[in-house]
Amino acid sequence: MLKIGVITASHSIKMIQQVESYLPNDCELTFIPYRQIKEIVELYEQHHLYYDGILFSGRLAYKILLQHREDLPTPTFYLEITEGDFYKHLFVIRNQYKELQFSRVFIDFLDDNENAFGLYEVLAEDERPYAMQPEYSEEIYEKTLQKHLTLWHEGKIDYAITRLSNIVHRLNEAGIPNTFIFPSTKSIWEQLQQIIHELQISHLQENQWAIGIITLKNETDSELDFTQVLLHKALLEFNQQTKAFSIIQKKREGFEVVTSQSELKKLTNDFTNCSAIHYLTNALPFQVNIGWSVGTTLYQTKKDAYIANTEAAAHHFSCAFAMIDQEEVVGPLGMDTCIEYSIAVDPEIERLSERLEISSLHIQKILAVLSNNQSNELTSEDLAHHLGHTVRQANRILNKLEEKGVAETIYRKQEKLRGRPKKVYRIDFRKTSQRKE
Repeated sequence: MLKIGVITASHSIKMIQQVESYLPNDCELTFIPYRQIKEIVELYEQHHLYYDGILFSGRLAYKILLQHREDLPTPTFYLEITEGDFYKHLFVIRNQYKELQFSRVFIDFLDDNENAFGLYEVLAEDERPYAMQPEYSEEIYEKTLQKHLTLWHEGKIDYAITRLSNIVHRLNEAGIPNTFIFPSTKSIWEQLQQIIHELQISHLQENQWAIGIITLKNETDSELDFTQVLLHKALLEFNQQTKAFSIIQKKREGFEVVTSQSELKKLTNDFTNCSAIHYLTNALPFQVNIGWSVGTTLYQTKKDAYIANTEAAAHHFSCAFAMIDQEEVVGPLGMDTCIEYSIAVDPEIERLSERLEISSLHIQKILAVLSNNQSNELTSEDLAHHLGHTVRQANRILNKLEEKGVAETIYRKQEKLRGRPKKVYRIDFRKTSQRKE
């Protein structure tokens, strides 16, 4: 049973309760109400160890908690106001008060949003509502209320929009027309689904989990929904055969799958192949790319999986890459062009990058190709083949190396007597230090 403790202002409980009927049978919410700001930290301390996760009804309580403790041993979340929620409320208000000017409205949480919900982009400066940067303290209710009352008594506003349910009755007593904004039932459920997803991941038996980011290549918006349906179907069929994935989660650009480290090693035969990409390539008529990663923290594992996916997506065919120990990338898994290279910051590689005016990642990949070929010679076709680049892009890289003196060209006769001889580059990165001396 997944248990989530909901620390919330008393007035907000009913709104969150509306999603309880949507919850899976193995998940339950327990409401822990507070009436005063000073109760928040104490309630967290008393209850967090008894729950798999703690959910705050808004940013206020979460920010107050962070002021008193930096570490949150229990996964902790809060409900956000989405742009969709925000503009729905604005539409209702405008429909009810058709003569209302936004410049005569006070929104007490607007400046707490990173980009003010995009409102400043569509309103001229003299059309913008009054706003304030909330000060997260025990006096936030009183200070925010006083700001509302001051603007009202000075005749500067005709309407108030608040995120603080505890001051609504005071606004009503003062006769200020107002709206309390809270996430819609749909928005609460969508956010709660993501929270449940995060908590399910944390419950995996293995100390380390594995995440796969699966994306579609160059799909237009009109094609995306259809191709995602096909991809989802193929993933479910693959999982029915292998039972490898604990979670299959839809994302904007594709899917995120969660498994364990031991399962991923089986799927990739210890990172030498990838049965998942093999299955999807045969099952689907479009390009799919997978990035795998293993880690001990959700954030880092996801981040690394996206990096691996980016490497896979750089190729013009379906393939899988994996981020393994110590920032090592390997891929395309199961192909003769598979190489292993590091994305870790290497001071020597960074110095080479500056001197050669080539990215450190390209240098790492070239070194990996040379090591894989057991030779310091390669053609632009070889490099393009291994890196998933066009021959023109590979030529540009090799020409830059030649210009900087670390590559020299050798002309070899082709097997057939027609055409120009193939251009082969011999590369020696040590020449940069010799040249500098």
